[in-house]
Amino acid sequence: MIRKRLLFFIESFSGGGAERVLLTILRNIDLSKFHVTVLVINDKGVYQEAFNSLGIKIVKVLNGKWPLFDKVKYKLVYNYLPPKMALKWLLKGLRADTYIAFIEGYCTKMLSYLTPKKRKIAWVHIDLKNFPWPIEKGIYKNTQEEKRAYSKFDLAVGVSNDVSDVLRNSYALQTVKTIYNPIDEERIKHLAKQANNYKIDKQSFNIVSVGRLTRQKGYDKLIAEMPGILKQNPGIKLYIIGDGEERPNLEQQIKDLGLQENVILSGFLDNPYSVMKNMNLFVCSSVAEGFSLVIAEAMTLGLPIASMKCAGPCELLGHGKYGVLCNNYEELADALVKISMDTSLRAELRKKSQARSKDFNTKQILQTIEEIL
Repeated sequence: MIRKRLLFFIESFSGGGAERVLLTILRNIDLSKFHVTVLVINDKGVYQEAFNSLGIKIVKVLNGKWPLFDKVKYKLVYNYLPPKMALKWLLKGLRADTYIAFIEGYCTKMLSYLTPKKRKIAWVHIDLKNFPWPIEKGIYKNTQEEKRAYSKFDLAVGVSNDVSDVLRNSYALQTVKTIYNPIDEERIKHLAKQANNYKIDKQSFNIVSVGRLTRQKGYDKLIAEMPGILKQNPGIKLYIIGDGEERPNLEQQIKDLGLQENVILSGFLDNPYSVMKNMNLFVCSSVAEGFSLVIAEAMTLGLPIASMKCAGPCELLGHGKYGVLCNNYEELADALVKISMDTSLRAELRKKSQARSKDFNTKQILQTIEEIL
């Protein structure tokens, strides 16, 4: 049997959801069918060791041996070289049957310059209409340029029906398929059982959120609601697991509001599941999400869920059937207080989470992924 050659293109091994999804796919994909290469601009990041332990071919653009040369090369491929020339440099010596841009933005833009003869798939993890970050960061000049890039792909994969609808309706793409992010249930439950030294206040009602500390996650808005939340239930503590560029701003906000005892920025944890399992409630405060991998993972652990109403969470929570959805941050604050004080509501939400988590079967989703690849 001839193995199909796949090339996945990502920018780094940072601690985002897309990188974690790719790890899950590569841990479970049938390597007797595929020869896999991961092309990464910079292999640094919290998942560096995890990717390197997969035993697959990893090609890094910046090798870290000559920092000055890496800096020049980075500027060249991102800012100065014409895209076709930059792509030729990036793909030097690499051949594949299918090329997969596994994150929006730069990776998608670059692979769009491949000749039409090359099969290309774009994986989209976010609602690009409501959170057009590639345009905001200047990767594309405008929406029209981004639409042209996506039109060059043979297939666009949306991680939720809402994401796929945006690709069809706002980007006029004809070939779009929804594939939920696979959740490695057995691995998550195994990791959740492991011991950890992380201390939580067992006398408090502990709320957890997991995600990169970026504007998209809305943590500043959630923290701003905490003084009002604590007036109604002083026993609440909020733990935010993750790291990112917004950390200094959030630390200052916490200090300014005097919330040091009630809002804890935990940083990135290699195994968040062993901490999450001991929490009372999971909250998603994002202003935009495509699928929200962490909500699905929290459901696997049976946590009650409260979330802002945006694309992915709405779909994951069955538009309110499997968890609490809120239209604004005041509603979210009220929901957190209500759930913290109502044990029967928490028990009901736990049952709903456990029921919904069965829909994210890794084997079924991987079968679909292998079919399109």
